[in-house]
Amino acid sequence: VLRYNLARRAERARGFEIGRVYRRDASVQAGATQVAGVDQPLRVAGLAYGPVDELQWGVAERNVDFFDVKGDVQALLAPRAARWVAAEHPALHPGRSARVDVEGRAVGWCGELHPRWCRLFDLPRAPMVFELDLEATLARPVPQAQPVPKLQSVTRDVSLLVPAAVAHDALTDTAMADASGLTRSVRLFDLYLPPAEGGSGVAAERRMAVRIELRDDAHTLTDERVEDCLRTTLQRLHDTLGVRARLA
Repeated sequence: VLRYNLARRAERARGFEIGRVYRRDASVQAGATQVAGVDQPLRVAGLAYGPVDELQWGVAERNVDFFDVKGDVQALLAPRAARWVAAEHPALHPGRSARVDVEGRAVGWCGELHPRWCRLFDLPRAPMVFELDLEATLARPVPQAQPVPKLQSVTRDVSLLVPAAVAHDALTDTAMADASGLTRSVRLFDLYLPPAEGGSGVAAERRMAVRIELRDDAHTLTDERVEDCLRTTLQRLHDTLGVRARLA
């Protein structure tokens, strides 16, 4: 489909497909809609290629990237949150792909098409693609109403020096593992990747700034409780992941 569009000078292409895949599985029994030994789950796959937006004056032109398609996948899976695990797939570019997990279960893949497939299909550049279990995209938990908090949250911005090997999910999970229950959210809002010494590659640590939200639904938070919670969080990050607070 992409080649058909490109041959007709349609440089901005979006496509999707729903269909079954076939996998050997000895546990599958024969039935009215099943073949013994063959699993036939439904999948939804998507492809994005070319500029993110139509030509316009308000936004600089750029090609679609991993994060654009990641947003599409998150929208398909909403309201459930997906986790993105760095992993390799034979159809995807090494280092530019991720496995998609939902509630601890792998539900699909997302990334840039592998260069060998781009050469095979004679594509000028790699499209971004994804494939998900259709069942996972159709699951829609009923939203549960929550009362408006009577007491306001307190936020603190913290600058951190994070080892390059530490993933974002590991950082936020460790920060959220607060025994006091005061930590309600941890959000990354700034990231800087300094060059390594000598100018080759990336440094062993990166700078990340996070906003930590604290709230007690029963009592007003005092400065002492807030500072104590932050100290405990920073100590936990250091002991578990080797993260250090960055002094201004």
